[in-house]
Amino acid sequence: MGLLDYFKRNKKSKTATVKTNKPSPEHVLFTETVLEIITPTVEKFGFIKHWTEIEKHFTKIIFRKDKQYIKISGSTYPTDYPYSYNIILGEGDSEDFHEWDWNSTTLWRLKSKIDPKTKAKEFEFPFGDKVKFSVLNAEKELLKYADTFLCGDLTLFYETRSEQNKNREPYKIHSVGKDGIYQTSDEQKSVEQKKKYS
Repeated sequence: MGLLDYFKRNKKSKTATVKTNKPSPEHVLFTETVLEIITPTVEKFGFIKHWTEIEKHFTKIIFRKDKQYIKISGSTYPTDYPYSYNIILGEGDSEDFHEWDWNSTTLWRLKSKIDPKTKAKEFEFPFGDKVKFSVLNAEKELLKYADTFLCGDLTLFYETRSEQNKNREPYKIHSVGKDGIYQTSDEQKSVEQKKKYS
């Protein structure tokens, strides 16, 4: 089944949008596999497909349930080597950069909090016959480490997000002062987000 066939068939999510920009075969296969495996799993918890974007080096898939969302984001952009993908869990606006960058955390951070002895990191971006195996493993980890989030209990999510943001610096703005010397200051919106979500 091709990607376009999937969207024709799956009319359940009226908010789903597909935006493609010459997608690569690797990202088409990855997206098709994620949609085939992850969609039925998260739908059982009330999440519906909200957005799908596929490009030459990038994939983004978002599922939403009320204020919660699950974002699967993968990159094979040459400067992003080693290529990887993440499962991001968030609350609020999944499209506003300032919101999702501070009001979300990754599945691997939850895994690390639950099982500190485990080696947790983003998933390696899979190619060819490794795609299905990788996505099945990601689904297994999502169910294991994000089960409370999936069920609507955000306690662990809030704790993990807070710890992550306490260790982050606000974004920096570099500008030239009147004396010609560069100055660095905190970007105000990120200062506010850090306070709000730490």
